[in-house]
Amino acid sequence: MNVKLVLSLLGKLLLMFSVSFTVPAITAAIYSEPVWPYLVSAFLAILLGAAIASGFKSSEEFESLRHKESFAIVALIWLLISIIGAIPYISFGIHPVDAFFESMSGFTTTGASVLIPEDLPASLLMWRSMTQWIGGMGIIVLFLAIFPNVVKRSSALFHAEYPGVAISKIKPRIRETAMTLYKVYLTLTIAEIALLYLSGLSVFDAINHTFTTLSTGGYSTHSESIAYFSNPKVEAIIAFFAFLGGSNFALLYYTFRGKPEIFRNSEFRAYTGFLAIATLFLTVLNLEKYGLIDSLRFSAFQAVSIMTTTGFTTADFDTWSDSAKLILLTLMFIGGSSGSTGGGIKVVRIYLLIKYSLQQILRAAEPRTVRAVKFEGKGVKKELLADVAAFFILYIFMFTISSILISLSGYDIVTSISACAATLGNVGPGMGLAGAMENYAAFPHHAKILLSLNMWVGRLEIFTVLSLFIPSFWRERW
Repeated sequence: MNVKLVLSLLGKLLLMFSVSFTVPAITAAIYSEPVWPYLVSAFLAILLGAAIASGFKSSEEFESLRHKESFAIVALIWLLISIIGAIPYISFGIHPVDAFFESMSGFTTTGASVLIPEDLPASLLMWRSMTQWIGGMGIIVLFLAIFPNVVKRSSALFHAEYPGVAISKIKPRIRETAMTLYKVYLTLTIAEIALLYLSGLSVFDAINHTFTTLSTGGYSTHSESIAYFSNPKVEAIIAFFAFLGGSNFALLYYTFRGKPEIFRNSEFRAYTGFLAIATLFLTVLNLEKYGLIDSLRFSAFQAVSIMTTTGFTTADFDTWSDSAKLILLTLMFIGGSSGSTGGGIKVVRIYLLIKYSLQQILRAAEPRTVRAVKFEGKGVKKELLADVAAFFILYIFMFTISSILISLSGYDIVTSISACAATLGNVGPGMGLAGAMENYAAFPHHAKILLSLNMWVGRLEIFTVLSLFIPSFWRERW
């Protein structure tokens, strides 16, 4: 492991990250709020970044950057910016553990909160929403898009942030792919802001909710979330853009270019199929609680919001039947598409696991028949299937262990399971005491730290973070 190289690049990334405090600082000036929390945060990011970058300046160019260094850089920069991103919260008197929880939840686009939005100044609400917008497409992807010449071997970093079943490569160079993805992201951002404003939201609410919709984050400026507006048009717009946020952005790019490959894509068809089936069942299950139109309205919105891991709410689904809540819990595990801003296990992994399981059943019934698992008409390599299976096992293992640890803090099984599923899958709201109309404020500090680590591990899809805890990872060099 070239530690010097890792620290040098971490310093440069922190220097670039300091620029992000400009937007909340401007918001503070507009609303006559204190600007110093953001200036101090930016100064500390610059100070720490400059100290690391200069103190560990590498004589090697970044041509030597490989997978080990990339994993370390990606995992550590997400942790560092979550710590620095907590400084504005602390500056407004919020406990450091709560500040770290809120910051980590923001950058990982989880949306689990310990704060009451109405109690926060406008600038802090803007910072809160902006952390989700930054984290949505990925921190490394953002830096590669804005500063394409910082890293020469950027593909290793890119795939460390999107491990496993990676994002599609749109352009020959990764840096060009990052730039293209952000063009799509910005275009959709501008479009949603305009539509929400035209639907009756204030400019401030339109910007904040757009930032947290496309990123599938779910932070709202109101405790009641989207239910506060009680506006079917606003709900439809947010559901539509959350759906796009949970889709593969490479496929969205091709669609914008007039190549509707998205409709022929197996993962997208599975994604829409899961949502359609979940919406149908939820609508039927909720008929006793609502009329047909309202049942469809609330069920469709909640299915999209939970599966895309956005986490917005228009109804208190904690009051729904156990069957309906079980469907929502299942959607938390499935998550969005690969190459999306959504969390969870990802649709493509579920798709491959189902096909692989069916293949094994057929193999047991007809051992002499050779069958290959195919995706998009091509055979899937055994190595990839092994990665998918390992990811699933680790995901369930981490979910189980963290659920047990939360339950040992005195929480009931529904709260423990849903809180861990919601944080590991970067969904946000759980059920029970972590439910749709609740937040995580009452959880003890040690539980908040555990759930924050869940968010970190879940956002970077397990392998990137867990590799840091293997001693040989730091000793050997690839």
